[in-house]
Amino acid sequence: MTTLTRPALDVSGLESRSARSRFTGSWGVALRMARRDVRRHKGRSALILIMVALPTLLLTFALTAAATSQIDGPEQIPSRMGNGVASVDYPLPNAVDQPFDPSVGMSSRGTSTPIPGWVEGGSSFDNAQAIGSLTGTRAVPYLDESVTTRRDGRRLSLQSLAIDPRAGLTGKVTLTDGRLPERVGEVLVTEIGVGRGLPTSGSLTLRSGSTEHEVTVVGTARVLSEGGNTYHHLVTPAPFTAGQAGGSWILLGNEPVTWSKVRELNRHGLLVWSAEVLRNPPPVSELSADQRSMVDFDQDRMGSFVAIGGALLLVITTLLVGPAFAVSAARQRRTLALSASNGATTAQLRHTVLAQALVLGVIAALAGAALGVLAAWALARQSAAASFLGITGPFDVPVVPVVVTTLAAMVSAVIAALLPARRLGRLDIVGVMKGQSVSPRPSKVVFLVGAVLAGVGGFAVISLAAAQAATGNGGGEIQTVAATVALVIGAVMLSPMTLVGLARISSRLPVSLRMATRDAGRQRSRSVPAIAAILAGVAVLTMVLIASGSDEEQSRREYVAQNLPGDTTVSGNTATLDAESIERVSAGFRAVRPGLVISPVSTVDSGDPWLTSSTPVQPTKPYDITAVNVVPPGCTPQRSVNDPEFTPGPDSSSPPCQVVGTQGMGNAQMNFTTPDEIRRRLTALGHEGDVDAVLAGAVVIGHAPGSPRVVTDGKVTVMTATQRVDPTQTTDVDPAAALSDIRTTTVPAVEVELTRETIGAMLTSGLLATTETATKQGWPIRTSQLTLHDPAGPMSQDLTDRLGYGVDDDVYLSTERGFVSELGTIIAVLVGIFTLLLLVITLTSTALTLTEQENDQATLAALGSGRGTRRVMAAAQAFTLCVIGAVLGVAVGIVPGIALAYPLTAQSWNPLTGESVTGDPVLVFPWLVLAGFAVAVPVVAAGLAAAGIRKAPDATHRTA
Repeated sequence: MTTLTRPALDVSGLESRSARSRFTGSWGVALRMARRDVRRHKGRSALILIMVALPTLLLTFALTAAATSQIDGPEQIPSRMGNGVASVDYPLPNAVDQPFDPSVGMSSRGTSTPIPGWVEGGSSFDNAQAIGSLTGTRAVPYLDESVTTRRDGRRLSLQSLAIDPRAGLTGKVTLTDGRLPERVGEVLVTEIGVGRGLPTSGSLTLRSGSTEHEVTVVGTARVLSEGGNTYHHLVTPAPFTAGQAGGSWILLGNEPVTWSKVRELNRHGLLVWSAEVLRNPPPVSELSADQRSMVDFDQDRMGSFVAIGGALLLVITTLLVGPAFAVSAARQRRTLALSASNGATTAQLRHTVLAQALVLGVIAALAGAALGVLAAWALARQSAAASFLGITGPFDVPVVPVVVTTLAAMVSAVIAALLPARRLGRLDIVGVMKGQSVSPRPSKVVFLVGAVLAGVGGFAVISLAAAQAATGNGGGEIQTVAATVALVIGAVMLSPMTLVGLARISSRLPVSLRMATRDAGRQRSRSVPAIAAILAGVAVLTMVLIASGSDEEQSRREYVAQNLPGDTTVSGNTATLDAESIERVSAGFRAVRPGLVISPVSTVDSGDPWLTSSTPVQPTKPYDITAVNVVPPGCTPQRSVNDPEFTPGPDSSSPPCQVVGTQGMGNAQMNFTTPDEIRRRLTALGHEGDVDAVLAGAVVIGHAPGSPRVVTDGKVTVMTATQRVDPTQTTDVDPAAALSDIRTTTVPAVEVELTRETIGAMLTSGLLATTETATKQGWPIRTSQLTLHDPAGPMSQDLTDRLGYGVDDDVYLSTERGFVSELGTIIAVLVGIFTLLLLVITLTSTALTLTEQENDQATLAALGSGRGTRRVMAAAQAFTLCVIGAVLGVAVGIVPGIALAYPLTAQSWNPLTGESVTGDPVLVFPWLVLAGFAVAVPVVAAGLAAAGIRKAPDATHRTA
């Protein structure tokens, strides 16, 4: 029988001048139809709304949270100074060059002018009168402290703010219940302190170091900490520990602190936040060139973030929502064909489709933006959540970035519907009315353009990443995003021809898969959007997995053991543990675990105040330190302190004369411990035969591959000297020129080869010896830490926790357990999110396919095929779409994944030698995860599609 077919009708020829004159009217009708269609098809409309609103919500939330967290300008006034006129930081040894807003940055500009009446080494409380006299105001001191308390079997670490709230610092400290503290020993508990389990009244025992303080809670308060954070748990009118340097001041007065006054205070090394300057900044021309560049960089960074976020939102949302609009256009083909046969123009048909995108896009974008802002506002009002997420400043909505993001979301919805709308110009009216609709032949031009875009985009992404890795500099984010977008769009443009090619070579597949593959090749108008969305999702997942896996692998390779496996290191918040503290702590440990071996570990005591002070404050006057270094062969004692003859190169970044000692690089530290501990560690290193020599006075020298050898004929040379340090010096000075009293001595040595796994036996040091040897050689030492060893075996986490509960606040325990990866949970969450996304996309497209195949399903049912056959066909449809998109997504995602891994891993640090070099990047391809994802998700989608076939189709009469 011969069947007569009618050629496709190009409805663009139906457009008349009168139709064009009714352009506005056709849009009005289209919008009314779109609103009605949205209400009629609630499921499809809800899907489109979610696909557009969710990315918009996330980006808008990020923008609002970032703007709220960025405390700048006048927003800093309540948290910095309350109702004061200025806030002043503890002085630096050099004069300060600051911008109007010091949070942008600062620099030094010469030696500072001394402050009259200043108490050297005193706290802000000790120097309040000196600052008040200098500024002509009342200087209210405040100081941060770390304390702990024990409650319900837990050791809680707390932050205390020492400040007198009776000064009337409105905004800084706000009483919410009870009364203000009137004397030492009374405290306020903040909102987040209550959240940690602190009482709102009654007594409380606090510990600062080894000292216990019984305090009375007299009320609760809300505290705005510096930078808008809310991390303080307690407010006390005076510090718990006296004599600790540091702190700041709030200036109270009637006269504002002007910019000229700020510059005057800068000469004393004081960094100043002035309320007047923050509210009314002077002209930028009054800033130095360095400060102007900092301000410009800070402004450009936000613009780049908005541009990148908007571009990614546009592309991602377009790809995600594409399948839903393809479903909508396909469902309306018969209605649109009837309209065209009755004289509707191409423009009118396109308006019908685009109007739906416009209505849904506007609703979804506005809803997403509003929900994102609302979510940020709600979290900002919750102290605990706001502190955890860093949303701690005054609530701030960046209007321009949010508007740009919302418009980008609207545009993405329209673009997603544009391709189905453009195909209406070639609508086959007769074929659609007969239920026969096949996509036109794919364009070779589109294929070639896609190949060029994908090739150029992929090459650009890799090139930009390689350039960043080689130079070690950031930047180029916008170019990288543009190249990635070009790569993805190019891959999507290759999809139609790819589907046709797969359909042609599918003859050897099983019947169900062959039919599904050929159907995808014929019905590309609905297959390509679904594959594009799956491709984008899998590409993002692949990119993240490659980048994070590569970074994790580099971290594993560079991990350095800090101790022997299962041993615990005990350290304090100061560089020295005195004999009383060691005895007290050791008694507490043995009470928990009798038989525990506790060994003190000492190091060289250089006398540097940065190391010996519990609250390090940069010294303001010249001081002396002791230098103790191993002198390698061919080097002088001066070059072991500073080597001006060395020039860093591509093969080495560490001076060969600065290997071990106070000025050494890498594993440079010199450690000393007990004979028994030396014996145990040398045994672990496989040097049992050298134990007697080391106990007799020899030192153990660790040699790392690539570092110079320092042992000659079984001996090493060690120098000691006194070095003068001038913190007020702003120009480069050769440290070796300030050496005096230089002495050298030759010591017997045992050399051991180190690796990242065995360096823990050396306590991460380059020289290990007994404490008696250090004392005999006259090297100044101090006890810096303890090591805990349980003869029964490696220490469990439970034992470590129980030991840590009873010790002082300033004692910390760390048990060596090797490299521990935390990537598993993150990968599981990412895979779960993308699995859900791919299932929604795949099942949406599969549902459309099955709807269009109702006549074929009815024919099969009439011929006797059971529900199982129809389920196999539905499963094949879902599996084919998902697996094609997943495979293409993995192929596309590899390129940006490599590009991200380059800058993340090209800079490698060798902690054994202290060298940071640029080398080959670490690339890890999680093939098992990707292969499992690319196979398991299509299988799950196929199963869900098959389960959706529940009833037999209606067997209706079919016309030829």
